[in-house]
Amino acid sequence: PGSTARVRFAIENTGLPITSQEFLLEYAPRGVAPSCEAVSPATYTSVPSQASCGTSPVCMQTSTNVTNNEASTDLLFDTSGDFIAGEIIESPSNKTNLIDIDQNEYTELEYVITPTTNIVDENLCFRVTDNGSDVDTYLSVAALQLRFDPAFDSVALNSGLDISLTPGTTTLVYATGTVTDLNGYIDLLNATATIYRSGAGASCTPDNNNCYVLSTADNSCSFTDCSGNSCTLSCSANVQFHADATDADTYEGQEWLAYMEVEDQSAGYDFASAPGIELLTLRALAVDSLINYGSLSVDSDTGSFNPTTTVTNLGNTPINVDVEGTDLSDGGDSSIPTNQQKVANYTFTYNACATCQQLSSSTPITLGLNLAKPVNP
Repeated sequence: PGSTARVRFAIENTGLPITSQEFLLEYAPRGVAPSCEAVSPATYTSVPSQASCGTSPVCMQTSTNVTNNEASTDLLFDTSGDFIAGEIIESPSNKTNLIDIDQNEYTELEYVITPTTNIVDENLCFRVTDNGSDVDTYLSVAALQLRFDPAFDSVALNSGLDISLTPGTTTLVYATGTVTDLNGYIDLLNATATIYRSGAGASCTPDNNNCYVLSTADNSCSFTDCSGNSCTLSCSANVQFHADATDADTYEGQEWLAYMEVEDQSAGYDFASAPGIELLTLRALAVDSLINYGSLSVDSDTGSFNPTTTVTNLGNTPINVDVEGTDLSDGGDSSIPTNQQKVANYTFTYNACATCQQLSSSTPITLGLNLAKPVNP
């Protein structure tokens, strides 16, 4: 649609001489007919000029390469008959001047046209008449297939909801949009999508912290729910638990976006961006084992024996760790009160550690681990 084209007809007279023919250009949608030759003559209408184009799917056009009513040359036929010059027609005309064609003579006619954005049927048929009156025989009728570029409806990232991550693993996040191609959904070929933090930009390099690049080539994008001229384009990313949060801290004020692009069989394409959403801060940790003090005699301590455990940040923001304890009991009369247990983020000897902190069962102790935001899974 919007392109300028020229359609050329070869007309041969194998009967009696005809005189004063005004060859008018007409069009019709092919519809469900198997070919343009099978389209009903009653469905044809004349191609309007640019000035009166209105809602017509095709109109006459002008071209800098031709002059209205200039003589045509013999380009299509190679017969035993004699060629007579026809005409090349451009807007505002849509028909030739009066032309005579004797028996066994042939001519060629050319018309400058443009399909418009009002087109619905991708297949148009073109023929000429004698100012509205059918010629005797149409051995071939010109068929024009329009190339439509695909077009996005609105697209969304995570259905427009803020992204909540899952501690220590990935969360499946979708970018989706409806794609329409008036050549039919089977014309849709490839698609890509980028889910990214706005500060990284749509052309970002893949990075689990801020940029996920997806495509039909790796099956992370697919066309689903296809019918008629439309499909849903769905692209999914396994977003890591440490992806950058945008609701607070370093990247507050930024947002997460999705950029989607689709291409059809004719290399036509369209692209769209989803409105921004927040990726929420995730505070999470894992402790890998219990702490076992071992066996203690009455009135003894652990000395320089330091049972340990590893604490891992499974979120997307730096965290500290608070610890509180409980009294230890053997189930009988023996117990170790909470405040007789000491903790530090370094090794120590029980009686010699002045900076160790005593646990409390009521007031959490901040260890000062200062666990950084992970940048890798």
